[in-house]
Amino acid sequence: MSLRGRSGLVFFVLLVLVLALAVPKFMGASWSELVDDWVAQYTEAVESAQEDDDDDDDNHVLGDNLVEIDDDIADYVGVETFVLSATFFTPESKVVASVVDIRPILTLQTKYNQAVATRNVAKIAENSAKQELDRLAVLSKGGGSVASKKVAYADALWQQAKAQTQNLNVVVLAIKSDIIQTWGKEISSWVLTANSKQWQRLLAHEDSLLLVTLPADLSLATGLATIKIARNDLRQQARKAYFVSPALSSDPIIQGETYFFKTTTGTLRTGMRLDAWIPQTNAALEGVFIPEQAVIWYQGESWVYIQVEDDLYQRRALGSSLSTAGGFFSNTAFKAGEALVIRGGQMLLSEEFRWQILDEDDDD
Repeated sequence: MSLRGRSGLVFFVLLVLVLALAVPKFMGASWSELVDDWVAQYTEAVESAQEDDDDDDDNHVLGDNLVEIDDDIADYVGVETFVLSATFFTPESKVVASVVDIRPILTLQTKYNQAVATRNVAKIAENSAKQELDRLAVLSKGGGSVASKKVAYADALWQQAKAQTQNLNVVVLAIKSDIIQTWGKEISSWVLTANSKQWQRLLAHEDSLLLVTLPADLSLATGLATIKIARNDLRQQARKAYFVSPALSSDPIIQGETYFFKTTTGTLRTGMRLDAWIPQTNAALEGVFIPEQAVIWYQGESWVYIQVEDDLYQRRALGSSLSTAGGFFSNTAFKAGEALVIRGGQMLLSEEFRWQILDEDDDD
């Protein structure tokens, strides 16, 4: 090596030594601290660059059924939301009802009234025979054998009349028991009470009697007073029917509990089959209503999207939500004030799984 080259090397070494001593003193930190700081700055720069790359994408999946979509894209595809509000709902079961033909009751009532009338005539005859017996008994005192024979004859007539009355009492009681065993105590009281208002309304077709049959695994809630009925499954047009009493016979096929209800007749006709909605509880539940248009289906389950932030949506399962007219009712998975996606849910589902696939490809 030449002298000039050696001089240059010495100068370089001296420069390095000067910098090694001067830079930490000038920066106010040791070399190890400076190196740690440079590494941290480099790491932060790399992460920032990755975030910038993510921001360039319109959509990004975040996991846990979350999907992020840019506001402009959401507006373009028509994502619409609806703020959920608190409401009350009574769970119902749909069952079968029919308009009862009351002519068999009328036939039994006629038989009963005829038996009562016949018994009343017999009772009059019995009373008359007793009065005649008492009269002859007074006159026969000291009257001899002829008078005694008349008393004996009158007594026989009274005993015969009394037996006839007792026999007719049995007939009346049998018909009354038949009515009670067939139609129950409540309806029987209408039939057996003179000028019963309830029975008169049935006879005038102002009210109709309904027989409601429950499935074998369902019972009527204790204290239930009303149900809703309609024709042709038109729940929104359903009207009230009022509890009367349990029925005493069951449907031979369905084998469930049966009950009598009554309602205003309107357009109902004897023998019509109706749809009836039976409340499962006496107390209404508080929750939110999920419109049917918000529901999407995936893997055999029903889901909806909730907007959790301006550009962030979460897919939630309806799960145990209760089906009702026009949608679902939930008192567990959702709460009032949340923004429900009622339009564009299917697009959000597509975006969620499209970005899952892309993220999986990136991991490879």
